[in-house]
This record gives sequence, structure tokens and C-alpha cells, in this order.
Amino acid sequence: MKYFFQAFKNWNDFKGRANRSEYWYFVLFSIIISMILSVIDVKLLGFEPEDPTSTGILEAIYNLLVFIPSLSVAVRRLHDVNKSGWNLLWAFTIIGIFYILYLEIKKGTDADNKYGAPSNT
Repeated sequence: MKYFFQAFKNWNDFKGRANRSEYWYFVLFSIIISMILSVIDVKLLGFEPEDPTSTGILEAIYNLLVFIPSLSVAVRRLHDVNKSGWNLLWAFTIIGIFYILYLEIKKGTDADNKYGAPSNT
């Protein structure tokens, strides 16, 4: 959970680097929390979605709260593989989603790069 809270602590830091663990643990805990909130929306608050892609109020609030920290950690992850954060715009294309996924899975550079020293967390 330390990586999840670290992303919120560094919510406005779009410089520097984030290693694979920091990024993927943030993604994992974010998905788990989103699923729990979805269940609470349905079971406790009685949210009955007509459309399977719709979200309940708790999940929508959570998505708003996690939006900027998730962008920040994704940009720092791209910096770890020595790519600009602007490469996230590739996600707006179908093939670009796979390119971004590849960059997020790829091992970061071991030495310093133009975005700074490797993160030790």
C-alpha cells in the first residue's frame, strides 16, 4: 500500500521517475478499491445500473480523486524508461494503447537519464 499512498503524496510531481513496482502496485490497489466501491454502490446503496459501463456515486467520486495521481505516476513511469510523458497521448489511438502498455511493462533504465536518478522506493 505504500506505493498507492506515495502516488497520492506525489500527486503534483510530473518530474522524476517511478519504477515498475511503484506504478503497478498503484494500479493494482486502485483496481481493488474501485471494485470494492462498486460492490458497495450496488449492495449497500442500491445502485442498479441500466448500462453495464455506468458507475455508482462512490466509484465516480473515487475515479475523480485518483485521476491526477494516476496521470502523475504514469508520466513518471514513462520517464523511468526514458520517454516523455507526452507519449501517453498515444493511448488515444488503438495501437497506441499497446505501445503505452509495453512502455509501462518495460524495465526502466538503471543509470541516471534525462529525467533524473532511478527511484529507490
